[in-house]
Amino acid sequence: MNVKCRGWPPGQRGRRTATSCAAALCLWAATGAWAASTSVDILKEEPPKGTVRRGDVIYVDDGHCPAGEIKKITGGNQQAGVARQVECVKKPATSSRP
Repeated sequence: MNVKCRGWPPGQRGRRTATSCAAALCLWAATGAWAASTSVDILKEEPPKGTVRRGDVIYVDDGHCPAGEIKKITGGNQQAGVARQVECVKKPATSSRP
């Protein structure tokens, strides 16, 4: 049975078999599951102001939050007047980085 499998491989359209579309879907799902299971890097100290890009999220375990929680910092933009956001959150799955 032939089915239309748009965009696989990227940039191509055409007839693909149901098996090739299913294989592409399985690969895509496996990649998503792997990306979701990757660990988060945790810094030991907060980076200087202006070094975390706007919208980027970093985690810092510097002892300022209650036990079992760490600091979550979302970058801002000093020139645009957007301050970085800092909050204490539950500790995510980690791989520690100095």
